[in-house]
Amino acid sequence: MIVLFSFTALVGICQPWWDITFDDPAHLSKVILQPETSGINCWQIGPPQKTIFNTAYSTVNVIITDTVNGYPANDTSSFIITHLAGDGWHFAYPKIDITGWYYVNSDSLTDYGFIEFSLDHGITWLSVDSAQYNGCCTWGAIQDKPVLTGNSYDWKPFSYCICPPSTMEYEDTVLYKFTFVSDGIDNQKDGLMFDNLHFEDWAEGIPEPNNSEGIKIYPNPVSNYFFLELKEISKSCSIEIADAQGRVVSKINGYNKESVDVRHLPSGIYSVKVMDGKSFSVKKFLIRH
Repeated sequence: MIVLFSFTALVGICQPWWDITFDDPAHLSKVILQPETSGINCWQIGPPQKTIFNTAYSTVNVIITDTVNGYPANDTSSFIITHLAGDGWHFAYPKIDITGWYYVNSDSLTDYGFIEFSLDHGITWLSVDSAQYNGCCTWGAIQDKPVLTGNSYDWKPFSYCICPPSTMEYEDTVLYKFTFVSDGIDNQKDGLMFDNLHFEDWAEGIPEPNNSEGIKIYPNPVSNYFFLELKEISKSCSIEIADAQGRVVSKINGYNKESVDVRHLPSGIYSVKVMDGKSFSVKKFLIRH
């Protein structure tokens, strides 16, 4: 499944593989500039060099509606951030957290940004501000919705806690889209810019194979060690740990209740296969260092 988001603004603060500061070249491969109504996309990455927009929120670079000139009239331009759902925690529903910083200087209401998302490859776009997808984060998440028109007069933080109306599994592709729209009057204002975008995607879970009932793994997700509980399986069984491609990365001879050390394995999805000569059971788990 591909999850698409259409965003005028999105931002963040968290683990490095979720953050985009626009200063690290490794992050820029996730950014796609996408013109809409005109042949030229006004979004650019670089240091802001305008009258009002002259400083990034952090370090040097931002993503901005032109680094030097005012935003063009009669234009709709977007950029997309590609991402893989990375947390893999199991909840009753998937959740997406989006945080970051924005600065806006535009004609109020006539020139503005907006945020949407799509769960069907961009065929249907849904508003992030819709009450239908907000308010589901009952454990105290705070939303600070951005006002993407008029003047913010400085960098402002924003955040969203969204429950998309569809399942989302670990490492599903998530695309976030940010858009700015201007009318036909060129007012020579600075436009819109973002910095320190952060995306945190809580997947609905890891699909289990049919023959997983004989094994219990805890904790799951795993950080450094996990414990196995086996049901109706011989204690002289053999145990294999395989990665997401099915390659065996570790073997354990015999069962005991000692913890299993996975500190040497990189973060990702793995499976434990327990074989006792007559039958076998397989259980998936997530390593998240």
